[in-house]
Amino acid sequence: MRRSYAALACLGLAACAVGPDYRRPELAPPPAWRGADVTQQLDPSLTLAAWWERFEDPLLTALVERAARANLDVRVATARVREAEALEGVAGADRWPALGAAGEAVGGTGREPSEALGFLSLFWEVDLFGRIRRSVEAARADRDAAVDDRRAVLLAVVADVATTYIRLRGLERERAAVRGNLAAQRETLDLTDAQARVGLASDLDVDRARALAAGTAAELPPLEASVAAAEHRLAVLLGEPPAALAAALRTGAPIPPAPAALVVGVPADLLRRRPDVSRAERELAAATARIGAAEAELYPRLTLVGSVGLRSDDVAAMAAGSDFGSLGPGVEWPIFAGGRILANVEAQGARAEQARARYEQAVLRALEEVESALARHAREQVRRRDLAAALEAQREATELARRLHANGLAPFLEVLDAERELLAAESLLARSETSVATSLVELFAALGGGWERAEELALR
Repeated sequence: MRRSYAALACLGLAACAVGPDYRRPELAPPPAWRGADVTQQLDPSLTLAAWWERFEDPLLTALVERAARANLDVRVATARVREAEALEGVAGADRWPALGAAGEAVGGTGREPSEALGFLSLFWEVDLFGRIRRSVEAARADRDAAVDDRRAVLLAVVADVATTYIRLRGLERERAAVRGNLAAQRETLDLTDAQARVGLASDLDVDRARALAAGTAAELPPLEASVAAAEHRLAVLLGEPPAALAAALRTGAPIPPAPAALVVGVPADLLRRRPDVSRAERELAAATARIGAAEAELYPRLTLVGSVGLRSDDVAAMAAGSDFGSLGPGVEWPIFAGGRILANVEAQGARAEQARARYEQAVLRALEEVESALARHAREQVRRRDLAAALEAQREATELARRLHANGLAPFLEVLDAERELLAAESLLARSETSVATSLVELFAALGGGWERAEELALR
């Protein structure tokens, strides 16, 4: 019996696994980024790790770190990792013998004596054709994909926190510009109203000044609503009630300045760094392994079944009862299954083809996102410089229009037009500075940077 068991074990260890052996697809990304020539000078000493710290805003850093630890989407993704680890254990358990115990006692009646049975049962499938090994391989790849999914969630959460925070500061900047211009316009309205009382201005001038001030005041409510929405969004990203961070965020901090130097590396680095690309590759590995598990159903399934036990006519004298046992192989072979197994093999192959297409699509999407982010960031920097020059010129024009009007050398309408254009120029520059910073966040996220540090924070 021991020799049979050893022979079957050796046979199981030496057996082959049917189905395709997985090999990572060989993809050829471009050698360099097309948009890299329009970025500022690259600094190879800088890295993408903890890129949010490069904005030099302590509150932003604190918010990102809190989100990595407390975000509810991250908690869900972490639980999925634990689920995948447990399912890998379930799949791996089939590699080992299953041992069970049972007993039964039957009470006697009249002249019939009582009887007791107790036995241990053994069941072990000899994995001749790799059904179990392919299932374990697929479960391991599923676990890896779950880990990569958590990393992708962390990366998305970090980018969302940074983007929302920067937009909040941009909205506050716009609000401050509106308030400042509104105060100046109301001063102009008061002055014009006083001049009209003494005949130095017309009622039309007063009405125009009042209309301009009212129109500017009307821009404040939607800005206030957008500021509140950004505060609420940040709180939820940190796993807090919507209003929990309102007071802490009202610090009057400026828009975080974007660092001048960038690190983009080469496209080949992206395939190793982006967690969504890695997740798609692991899903392809799992789908490939399941083809082999499905093909193994076409072949005989060899099992080792045994039992050993005791039988006694007296429950109290169980230890003195007679023993019995058996051990032997069993074979199960689905000779005819109505095409079910072949159809399942075909289905698993189609799923693997889908997984490969998703992987290739993930690579292309990653390359696209980096190129687009590089272009947006570079162009927005140019736009910001032009808008800054335009704002400076508009400030000088507005001041000149006010002086000329005060001296009776320019009509009041020119003052109103200058003030209106000044407000528009200030708002455009605030939005552009916000876009410069958020486009850099987009670039960092597209490059797959930061999840390592975020994962370290999340798993503490």
